[in-house]
Amino acid sequence: MKSIKQKILTKSILTVKSGTSIYDTVLFMAKYNIGLVPVLSEDGKLLGVFSERDLVRRVIANNLDLKSTTVDTVMSKDLVLADINETYEECLKKMKDRGTRHILVIENDKLVGILSIRDLLEIDLKVQKETIEVLHNYIYSK
Repeated sequence: MKSIKQKILTKSILTVKSGTSIYDTVLFMAKYNIGLVPVLSEDGKLLGVFSERDLVRRVIANNLDLKSTTVDTVMSKDLVLADINETYEECLKKMKDRGTRHILVIENDKLVGILSIRDLLEIDLKVQKETIEVLHNYIYSK
């Protein structure tokens, strides 16, 4: 079972600070083409995440002002977390059980990365290909 550590090491973390307006947060997300952004306190503590879904359901649906509303008031706080040493299978299960498309990866209580369902499925495909290759070599090596 492969851990998610290798995948995390290849990705950078894009975050916003607590108190950032929804408007600035959405511009940031658009600039970097991301659908979810962690919200950190001034001292770097993970407070929550803001997603496209939060924008639709909590901001637009409630007719909130994008420039005066801060991300803190509408972010999701019920987070799906994984330890950096967990396997991709454990992460997929957590995501399936919670119905989410992203998981935040923690090491020593510090945010070290974010993985999407796409990232984990890429790992799964690689593992499946390796298994097929090993079985193929075993069967045809006789």
